[in-house]
Amino acid sequence: MLLHEGDLSDNVLVVEQGWVKVSSSAPSGKQVVLGIRGPGDLLGELGAVDGRPRSATITAISPVVAATVQGTAFRALLVDDGALAFELLRTVVARLREADVHRLDYGAYTVTQRLARLLLEYGRRYGRTDTDRVVIVLPLTQTELADAANASREAVAKAFRKLRTIGAIRTARRCVELLRPDLLAEVAEGVRPNVYSDADARVPNR
Repeated sequence: MLLHEGDLSDNVLVVEQGWVKVSSSAPSGKQVVLGIRGPGDLLGELGAVDGRPRSATITAISPVVAATVQGTAFRALLVDDGALAFELLRTVVARLREADVHRLDYGAYTVTQRLARLLLEYGRRYGRTDTDRVVIVLPLTQTELADAANASREAVAKAFRKLRTIGAIRTARRCVELLRPDLLAEVAEGVRPNVYSDADARVPNR
């Protein structure tokens, strides 16, 4: 764990190598994965700017190398370097847009659709093209993928089975291969309603 939700520290981390997940937890203990960050990404910049407690927990999902910038030094850089401040603004705007998309997903799509959309997003951002397939290289567990899709592990497991059955994906331990991204896109947009699992009807927003 690199940064903890609720802490008052104000240092900023710059990821040089490896991958982390950004998550937040409700009082009930339910965890939601808000995003995945990797090389070149800033972590903890909001707390450094506004001085408020950390809004999320940052956890390594692979070996990570990161540089630490003290909050005072980071704020001084923003004041002195307008170009750097603008780049930070661009980063914040991009993450706000990402959060808006996820809020829409949670409210408007079934578990199977959300999983398909999530896999397509991860394929675009973190995938490696191998012949006619896309391999998602993030070392995520099925529980972490369920947290990212805002669904129960059981519901996501059923959705995975459906997607494997129609030949859209292939899964191995901490690895997902997108065999038919076009087919996955049809599922994501509701073109193939016959692939939805029974979990979609029972737990659409868990």
